[in-house]
Amino acid sequence: MSPDPQAPALSGPSASTLAAMLGAEMPDIADIPAEAFVLVEQVRDLVEAVVLTDVDAAARAAASAHVAEATALLTAAQRPKDAVVQLVRHENGRYEHLSQAGSGRLNPQAPRVEYLNLPDPVEPGEVREPVEILARVTLTAQHGGPPGRAHGGVVATVLDQVLGVAASVSGPAGFTAGLDIRFRKGTPYDVPLDVAARFLRREGRKTFVTAELRVGEVVTAEATAVFVTDRAPGDEMA
Repeated sequence: MSPDPQAPALSGPSASTLAAMLGAEMPDIADIPAEAFVLVEQVRDLVEAVVLTDVDAAARAAASAHVAEATALLTAAQRPKDAVVQLVRHENGRYEHLSQAGSGRLNPQAPRVEYLNLPDPVEPGEVREPVEILARVTLTAQHGGPPGRAHGGVVATVLDQVLGVAASVSGPAGFTAGLDIRFRKGTPYDVPLDVAARFLRREGRKTFVTAELRVGEVVTAEATAVFVTDRAPGDEMA
């Protein structure tokens, strides 16, 4: 079968590679207005309210009209969909991907992941291993699966995201090449969850990391992952 010329491209640089390419052209985190983050939090609260609501049809219709008005306001000016990635630079040189679905602070779909101990970026030639990244997240009813428990796919998303951050602490992480998860117990929502992810080592283009998610002292899920950095130009056969 011939490839569809109208099909979207499925290849491109990773966020870490794109950040390196942008360099000084990357916007500063201070350029993002506080109202942008407030809007995301309000939308997250809205989604949970929709999941839990038990109002009558008239109230739902009224709410739908308000949501449609808000959508019209927000679509009055938009970035093109091929420019959805929104990267910013922090004062210490660390980049942040604000629009990604794992923990992006400008993506209301992303869980509220808070990183507790992010180190400064490494200098060229610096080796930093092993390193442990700590994060905290509270999932809500919108992330539900079984009664009172988070959906396994959401748990996987959180683990993949924090593993990726751990993979990036000593340089570009690239893309997730393999993710192995063991669900030990159900993961509850509406309670703080702690994630510990460790960068272990690099082997060529591969980065090896491991993590676990806990509620209190109880491990509910464990994961290991391999990330692979982008091929260098002219290195397509590597």
